Order: sequence, then C-alpha cells, then structure tokens
Amino acid sequence: MLDKTLNHNVVMALKQSVMFSGFDAETFDDILKFSRLSKTTAEQIIFHQGDPLSHIYFVYDGAVKLGRGSFKGEEKIIEVLLPGRTFAEGVLFAGAPKYPVTATALKDSILIAIDGQKLLSILKNSAELCLKMLSHLSVRLHWMVNELDKQTLHNASFRMVDYFLSHISHQAGNACEFKLPVPKRDIASRLSIKPETFSRALKSLQTKGLISIKDQTICLHDVALLKEMIELEEL
Repeated sequence: MLDKTLNHNVVMALKQSVMFSGFDAETFDDILKFSRLSKTTAEQIIFHQGDPLSHIYFVYDGAVKLGRGSFKGEEKIIEVLLPGRTFAEGVLFAGAPKYPVTATALKDSILIAIDGQKLLSILKNSAELCLKMLSHLSVRLHWMVNELDKQTLHNASFRMVDYFLSHISHQAGNACEFKLPVPKRDIASRLSIKPETFSRALKSLQTKGLISIKDQTICLHDVALLKEMIELEEL
C-alpha cells in the first residue's frame, strides 16, 4: 500500500495522471490501498511476454520500454514510456490473461504497481468510471493509429524529427536543446528504423544544418522550420 505521507509527490503524480485524474477522492484512496511503490534498476525486467497479467503500472520516474521478441531472437520496441504514463491497462481491460510484451526499465526507475483485478472490481461498480476509462483508451487508440501512420507512410528523417519535436517541453526562442531520455538504439527500434538507417538519417539532418548532436544531447537549430517541414511532409 502507498503511504500518502511518505510518498506524497508520487501519489499526487498518479492522481493527476490522465488515467486517474477523473476519480473522486474516496475511490482514489481505495485504489491506493492495493497499489505499491516499485523501484527498478536499469535493464531490470518488470514482466516478461507471456507472464500472467497481475498489475498495471504508472511511471513516476525513469523510463520503461515495451518490446516483443521475434522468431530470430531480435527485439522490437513497441513503445518507450516516460514519467506520467501508464501501461498494461489496455490488456487488462481487454480481458487478456497474459502480458503480450516484455517491460524493461531503461534506467533506474520508480513505478507504481496497481493490482489489476482489484481495479477492475472498482470499475465494475461504477458506470461513470468505466466511461472515463473508455475515454482514456480512446485517446491511446488514436495515438497508436497516428504512430502507425508515421511508421508506414514516412521516411526515417521524418520520424526522427517528429520524435525530437515531441520531446520539447520548454522552448525559449527558436533553437532548442534537450537530452535524449533513452539510448539511440532504443529510439531507432521504437521508430522502426534499422540502426544503420538511423545513423545515416542523423548525419543527413546534421549536414543540412537542421540539428547538431553531442553524445545524447540534441540541438534543434530552427524549431519553427522543422515543424513546418513536418506539416508539409518535406523531410
């Protein structure tokens, strides 16, 4: 159970998340009773593909990747989850008995694990909460459709710039610098780009003077221009 005093910041982050922001105080307190804080180290497995589904998760700090293994033994990263995101809820609501992916911490992370069956029990007693969950899942579905479009209809440079722009949180001026939250190889897998293609696309963007890179730090030289190129699909 989460202690609201010791973990005040964590509890508030969960309460303000998209999934739980519509819950009244009493129901949210009930959810805290079957939630626990989970600290993971980099590369630690949270659950394996095929494990029985028991909990859904909220990322408070760090980063988590969701991946599936192929017959060739390769991993395809489905999604990289940063603070404020939940995962495994769609599978729970669909009634699937097992996790369809493997969840791995990309860095030291702090998660909240929420008992799935107990959450379902609360939802079954409230039509209003079920509608709020449907709204949450609808947003996620639209996001996934948009991601599928990007990965099937656009080239590597377009996907990379779109990814970079999505990580701008505070922008002062037209140039913007930020640190990539996860290794480049994981970003390449997440965007369905082969490592060698990823490297070529990065070099091409640098040659054109659109970006510069130093280790994990990316500098976007002209954000307005990059946004216009994305809208006009000129990359």
